[in-house]
Amino acid sequence: MAYTYNDFLKKATDNGTLSSFTPEELSLAKAYPEYGISAASLKQDQNNATTSAQRALANEAAAQLAASYKATSYNGFTGSKQDEIDKILGEIGSFPDFSWDQEAPTYDNKYEEEQDSILDQIGKYPDFSWDQEAPTYTNPYEQLQQELLGKVLNREDFTWSKDTDPVFGEYQKQYLREGERATANALAQAAAASGGQTSSYAATAASQAGNYYAAQLSDKIPELYNQAYQRYLSEYEMMANDLGLVNSQQQLDYQEYLDQLGQYNQDKEFAYQQYLDDYNKLLSYLDAVNGQEQMDYQEYLDKLGQYNGDKEFAYQQYLDNYNKLQSYLGNLQDVNNDEYQKYLDEQEQKRYEQEQQQALQKQKQEMAQAQVDAILQAGGTPSSALVSQSGYSQEYINSMVNYYRQQAAKAAASYRSYSSGGSSSSKSSSSSSSSSKNNHGIVYVPKYGEISYDDVEILQKKGLVRVDGVDSKGNLKVTPLKNNNYSGFTQLTR
Repeated sequence: MAYTYNDFLKKATDNGTLSSFTPEELSLAKAYPEYGISAASLKQDQNNATTSAQRALANEAAAQLAASYKATSYNGFTGSKQDEIDKILGEIGSFPDFSWDQEAPTYDNKYEEEQDSILDQIGKYPDFSWDQEAPTYTNPYEQLQQELLGKVLNREDFTWSKDTDPVFGEYQKQYLREGERATANALAQAAAASGGQTSSYAATAASQAGNYYAAQLSDKIPELYNQAYQRYLSEYEMMANDLGLVNSQQQLDYQEYLDQLGQYNQDKEFAYQQYLDDYNKLLSYLDAVNGQEQMDYQEYLDKLGQYNGDKEFAYQQYLDNYNKLQSYLGNLQDVNNDEYQKYLDEQEQKRYEQEQQQALQKQKQEMAQAQVDAILQAGGTPSSALVSQSGYSQEYINSMVNYYRQQAAKAAASYRSYSSGGSSSSKSSSSSSSSSKNNHGIVYVPKYGEISYDDVEILQKKGLVRVDGVDSKGNLKVTPLKNNNYSGFTQLTR
């Protein structure tokens, strides 16, 4: 379809790309609205590109598009492929935007409420508590143990005296009684043997009998000491045994307390383990739910990956189709560019030949004009063929003939005036006047060539020449000067 510039303005305004067009691009769009339509789409692709590769692709396509229209707009040249190029450009300009009608997979966590519930239970999980009191121990034998231990530790050292030993006293009484009896019996027996007479023998025998029992009593002292020491030791052992019995009973009571405490700790540890097991059950349950949710999420990711892969594949096909058009357009443009370059070469050759012909014609015309000017200055009349070749009109020729005649008359008058007022000798003036008349008021000046006397006056007033009089032949001697203060153009009569 044929687009208008308003169609381009509407599309560029609708997709928000109008402000990005340069003045040159707007001018091209005005001349070629279909270019503007295509360029607006490509600029939108540039703005919507999500990767550098896509942006570069859109930029390259825009550059090729502009180049193609610029190339076909020179000098009205139209290549052999232009109709096909216009068709492809139309297809590119109306190339649809990429669309993908499949919906992307979505993810819905069906375990979210359950996860939140478990997390809430974990967050509100109570601290461990144990309402049973631990058994305590109080030693009921502590005072008795202290008393018995004091008796054992503070017991007096062993001492013994026969005077204080009641057993020794009993033995002493017994042995004294037996000694007295033995003494009495010995005296009686001795008296009976001696007929009732007291003798030294009887006294000795009685004394020996009494000493015997006294010696027996003395022999009992170590035995009684040992018995007393054994009683001391037995009493100590009894007190130590009493303390041991009390301690044993206290150890039994304390062991019972330890058993109760061990059972208490075991029950508490069991309860705490149950507390931890219940907490770990929540964690394990949460791990199981999270694991199942992760499996579902991975399944979603797999579907999303497949969706993205399919979409990328479709987009690549879309780009391939677009690139095919661009490549085909590029090939057509290359053909047109080659033809256009050939066209330019031919135009350049024609232009060169025309310029050469024009230069030759101009050269011939300038040469003819120079010849006409010389004939006119010399007072002659150029031929009609020469006038036609110079390009001068007949009116110009007639006016120039009249002009040069007037200038010759003025030059002659000017020379006579100049000769009469100079400082040269009358002879020289006469010669100069004669020469001037012969040369029709023409004098040769280096740099300027042959000029009239009027021209000499003009150059002299501008400080460009100096008149030094006349030479031996009566010709004016004119020397050219360099005047840096004068840079204008001097119009001479010749």
